[in-house]
Amino acid sequence: MSIFEYDKEEEERKLRKAEYEAGIKEGELQKAKETAVMMNKMKFPVEKIAQALQVDEDVIVEWIKTNK
Repeated sequence: MSIFEYDKEEEERKLRKAEYEAGIKEGELQKAKETAVMMNKMKFPVEKIAQALQVDEDVIVEWIKTNK
């Protein structure tokens, strides 16, 4: 195996790891959005939803608006 091939494999491994981590973050964000909408339907105040999900209230309001 040449040095060039090793570098290529290493770069591909790093890229896969970064894409995996980005996918995890995207999934966590989607779950937070779903949870915010569900909590809103359960009549939780926006302030409490934001506190529970550790997200700014303005973001929670936007999520709720886009999911009605």
